[in-house]
Amino acid sequence: MKHPYKIGLTGGIGVGKTTISQILKTLQIPVFNSDLFAKKLYTNTHIVSVLKKTFGNTIISGENIDTNKLAHIVFNNKKHLETLNNIIHPIVLRNFNDWYKKQTTHYIIKESALLFESETNKNLDKIILVHTPLKLRINRIIKRDKRTQEEIKKIIKNQLQYKQIKHKADYIITNNEKKLLTPQILKIHNEIMQL
Repeated sequence: MKHPYKIGLTGGIGVGKTTISQILKTLQIPVFNSDLFAKKLYTNTHIVSVLKKTFGNTIISGENIDTNKLAHIVFNNKKHLETLNNIIHPIVLRNFNDWYKKQTTHYIIKESALLFESETNKNLDKIILVHTPLKLRINRIIKRDKRTQEEIKKIIKNQLQYKQIKHKADYIITNNEKKLLTPQILKIHNEIMQL
């Protein structure tokens, strides 16, 4: 049996990756949300223990990781961010690989804000990059995550910017609330189905 094509869906925080994934799911395309899986790890007792030893007790709330406190630590210190990524990314990758082996569709989506930063783009067949104007991204994140504009800008600053990675993308989706999403997604979907 031929394995499905691996298609990456990426873009910085607040660009609308999850919305696009939801549309793809309606087309019966399986989606592995790397960011969501990574967040679930923050309730895993082993991971909590490792992160507590690494970053200290201040990141603990109850028995889980306080992601806002952890974000404050890692987005203010690149070394800490690198340490966190070195702990989390290999686990996410292992779980993606296990999930992928069970898929039988023509293609699957690996959704991740950090495809290029984690270098997992190298194991994918095609990349879809989502582009959204910065101001719109910030407004979305403020509503969704209840973060301050300063916190959001620190997170964005630690992610590769659109102009740095657009040349690596096979497809680009513009999500600016002016251009309709669904026709862009269907066009890409139809092209991938022809691979």
